[in-house]
Amino acid sequence: MKNIFVWILFVFVSYTYAKDTKIEIQEIPVTANPLQINSNDMAKPVRIIGNKKLMQNSSASLGKNLKNIPGVSNSAWGENVGRPVIRGMDGNRIKILNNGLEVNDVSAMSGDHPVGIDALSADQIEIIKGPTSIIYGGGSVGGTINIIDHAIHDEFYEGLSGVYDFSQGGALRENTNSLQLDYGFKNFMLHLDGFKRDSKNLKIPGDSVSSKLSAARAAEGEPIARDKNGKDTLNSSHNDSYGGGVGASYIFSDGYTGLSYKGYDMEYGNPIENGAYMDVESDRYNYVFQKDNLSSNISSFKFDTSWTEYEHDEVEPSGEIATQYLQNTYEGKFEVTHSFINETKGVIGLDFGTRRFTKEKGGPMIANNNSEKISLYVLENFSYNNQDITFGYRQSFVKHNGNDFVSDDGCTVDYLEAGCEAAGGIENTTSFDDTEKTFQTSNISVETKMELRPDLSLGVSLSHIQRAPTYEELFAYGHHHATETIEQGDRGLSEERSNSLDLTLNWEGENKNIMVSPYYTRFNSYIALTNTGQTQKHMHEGEDESEEISVFEYKNIPAEFYGLEIQGDFDLSRNYRLSLWGDYVRAKNRDGGDLPRIPPATLGATIFGDWGNFKSDLSMRQIFSQNKIGKYEIKTDDYSDVTFNLSYQIPSHKSVSVYIKAENLLDEDIRDHASFIKDQVLGGGRNIKGGFNVSF
Repeated sequence: MKNIFVWILFVFVSYTYAKDTKIEIQEIPVTANPLQINSNDMAKPVRIIGNKKLMQNSSASLGKNLKNIPGVSNSAWGENVGRPVIRGMDGNRIKILNNGLEVNDVSAMSGDHPVGIDALSADQIEIIKGPTSIIYGGGSVGGTINIIDHAIHDEFYEGLSGVYDFSQGGALRENTNSLQLDYGFKNFMLHLDGFKRDSKNLKIPGDSVSSKLSAARAAEGEPIARDKNGKDTLNSSHNDSYGGGVGASYIFSDGYTGLSYKGYDMEYGNPIENGAYMDVESDRYNYVFQKDNLSSNISSFKFDTSWTEYEHDEVEPSGEIATQYLQNTYEGKFEVTHSFINETKGVIGLDFGTRRFTKEKGGPMIANNNSEKISLYVLENFSYNNQDITFGYRQSFVKHNGNDFVSDDGCTVDYLEAGCEAAGGIENTTSFDDTEKTFQTSNISVETKMELRPDLSLGVSLSHIQRAPTYEELFAYGHHHATETIEQGDRGLSEERSNSLDLTLNWEGENKNIMVSPYYTRFNSYIALTNTGQTQKHMHEGEDESEEISVFEYKNIPAEFYGLEIQGDFDLSRNYRLSLWGDYVRAKNRDGGDLPRIPPATLGATIFGDWGNFKSDLSMRQIFSQNKIGKYEIKTDDYSDVTFNLSYQIPSHKSVSVYIKAENLLDEDIRDHASFIKDQVLGGGRNIKGGFNVSF
């Protein structure tokens, strides 16, 4: 463990002799909650990351930006793409928002798809762990991430303000530039932001393919080269992305209204196939209107809506587009906040949306389809015996409707039949029938935060969560190019149903703050993508022989997730602060066995230094081996991840600071167990980069 715990022991000794100083806990309203409850008053754990920290992290992968938070991991697809995993849950169980509305990309469909927004354009990110299903539906059973960019302002301030950030270097040899500007005049607020990042192939500390995978393939008579995807440098791991947005808002005495546009374009390599790359584009339009103080009982009325056009191209090494699809999404929300009785507040909301998915080119994995949704919800906060209690209910209706299609070679068979033999023995499934499915789901929650004593509180949250299957989970069938799998949906899937209990014990002392958060979620019909152990023959374009491809299928299973997160913050002295944390999650199929891609236990420590113009932090994470694995899954080894940040604010120019960031200082082999391709793609090696930040 590279003497990490020796260092931690030293820190504890330092704490023993520290002066008593009081930790100041900042109260920040959580915008992902329409009641605007402060982060410290939430029953569930909340983490908020500000603009400067996001720029310093500066990764194109949202999962990598957030993976140092207790309970959060990264489902990495190389260094540039990674969706956050919260408490072992990912994909359609983690809701990712932009200013309170869904990002509306296709990142939940597959691990090779990026989140359609870059953290460089964000002002802050809110992470809520645990279900927020009343406001955001069953797709938030694991948690919610709200990316806030303030393209539409709800408050007025006069004059020009902004921030510019530049960084360079690292294992990706990356250059990043980002700019955010705001200008206020005569009750108008104007916003402009933009970013550009470009990187080369990732430097890695060894062979991309793990020794365990090589040994397993050799035992099966199908040896694979350790350096198949690269040695010391990961093949096809570059990134070239840019984007920006504009916004205008008008702030009046009792509310505001505004309109914004945000564009995003990312071209990134696919490390699974050397020379292949993907190109995604997103255009998002947003309109907001809010009126406050409508009456003594009606606090506000808000209408929020967005339109997103998304295009995804998967390009072969030859430059030919192998797969292309378009997605147009409309989403709207009405919310009325009220206070009918003294010391009570609540919100009644209606949200709705449509999605149109069109396959322009490629195989038959997913047909063209349309989805519609509408939900009515109520969230009420009231006091009983001087105790705040929040109750919520949500009723949702979801309809999926697909269209028949025929593959490029003209082969036509019925859905889920054996398929037909095309030239070269390629398996094709090309015609769908009975593709309309309708679901009704109900979500109920009750939560409270109790003061056990002046310095000790307990948050309790109980939730019943239902999630309708996605179209992909129902009807997918065919070759998934990026993952090299055959995926099969199940038209007979029922709604995903679960019950969840979350506890958060918080102790605030004179020089410390300690949080302990155990949780348990029991699924009666968890929708799992499982490895069947079967294979189908598939032939890649331009090749003479077919190869065996693993078959995965979606099915309902009984499952349970349980775990624990611990975090302690300690003031050691005027100049030093210590943070210790750990997390553990276990996920099991209640019929027997463990679920795949569940993050291992983690312990970490960070010591912060503050000497006026100089600020630093040294972090050490110990990620343990994962031996509780799903069927056909390979174990991953433990590793130590050490990072260091140092910044200096120029005394003569207080708005200018320079910084240096170092990651994986021990040059360890890093494989995120939550990743679908962890055995084929190695994380970046020792990574040192620098930059500067100008605010005005």
